[in-house]
Amino acid sequence: MNDPINRIEWRLAASLTANHYNPNVVHTPEMQLLERSILRTGWVQPLLIAADGTIIDGFHRACLARSSPALLEAYSGRVPCAVIDVSLPQAMILTIRMNRAKGTHVAVRMSEIVHALVHEHNMAPQEVAVELGATLAEVDLLLQDGIFKAKKIAQHQYSRAWYPIETKHR
Repeated sequence: MNDPINRIEWRLAASLTANHYNPNVVHTPEMQLLERSILRTGWVQPLLIAADGTIIDGFHRACLARSSPALLEAYSGRVPCAVIDVSLPQAMILTIRMNRAKGTHVAVRMSEIVHALVHEHNMAPQEVAVELGATLAEVDLLLQDGIFKAKKIAQHQYSRAWYPIETKHR
């Protein structure tokens, strides 16, 4: 097979270029969680880059590889890259597709996982908070039985991500 995953190259993160079209934003707590994950587990997903070194997917991982002292020490500023030969429109579409395909977390399912970690696997709520990049208050909320029924989340109106709720595009 000629899949990009079969041709991983370790490149200097500083040699890669950000694309100008990525709409994805990762906030500081999630960046810290991403750094923790790489340091604890290693690189489990390569960056996807175009042949010219433009990042298609993995910009935030590349940023961490350049700025995190611990990652710099562990990997000498290098990141695993899968190189793909695509046109600019194909790269733009792939960036969006990759970000959208990663999905979002559903609170009810998160609650089930937190319950299992605490009650079945005997993890302390504080440990769960640290490992998930959450606050203790968030973990405590997820541990409350019936919280989603009490908050009446089924009655809330949710907007599509593409339009503000005020525009009535539903």
